[in-house]
Parts: sequence; structure tokens; C-alpha cells
Amino acid sequence: MTDLQTPITKIKRQGSIHQGAAHWKWQRISGLCLIFLSLWFLVEIFTYSQADYHTVVTWAGSPWIGAALALFVGMVFYHGALGLQVVIEDYVPSSFWQMVLIINVKIFSIIMAVLTWFFIIRIAIIANG
Repeated sequence: MTDLQTPITKIKRQGSIHQGAAHWKWQRISGLCLIFLSLWFLVEIFTYSQADYHTVVTWAGSPWIGAALALFVGMVFYHGALGLQVVIEDYVPSSFWQMVLIINVKIFSIIMAVLTWFFIIRIAIIANG
């Protein structure tokens, strides 16, 4: 029997066409944010590289610095999870293992981000308490 479907119709049935575009867009947005946040972070690290413990805790305990550090950490783990997802999708042939690995990467990223945010808040409490 002859197949009367066009190739584009077969492709459209296999899943969302726009999912990859959103992933690509968020990867670029997080990367752009990380450029500016990383430059800020490097300047701050070099500025306080010779400072004592109390000075660094006071600096990190500032509300604006703490918020910037939390944003930086969030973007690092988010961008890393997006990048690892692309690598897994490209190089792991089994769809089952792709799903398992992607879920593990996302869980690990969330746990590490929350743990780091906890320590940023703890530093702020130490500095202001």
C-alpha cells in the first residue's frame, strides 16, 4: 500500500517542533547573564583575594551582594543543566537512559543550587547577626 503522508506530516507527529527553540533561547539568555555575572564575580574575587575572613563575610553578608551571588549560583546551575541536557540528548542513544540522566542532572542541579543558597543566607545571618 502506498503511504500518502508527506515527510513533514510524519515529522510533525513525532513531538513538539518548538521545544528545541525555547531550550536554545534560554541557553543563550542564561549564557548572556553569566557573562556579566562572571565578570562581576571575578572582579570581586580579585578585589577581596587578600582580605581577611571578617571583611569577606561582611562583604558577602550585604543584601545586594548576597542577591547577586544567589543569582550567579542559580544561573550557573541552570545553564549547566541545560548544557548537560543537550550533551545527553546528542550522545546517549537510548531514550530511557536519556530521560533517567536528564532527570538526575536536574535534581542534582536543584539540590546544589538550594544548598548553595542556604549557605549564602547563612553567611548573611552571620554577617548581620
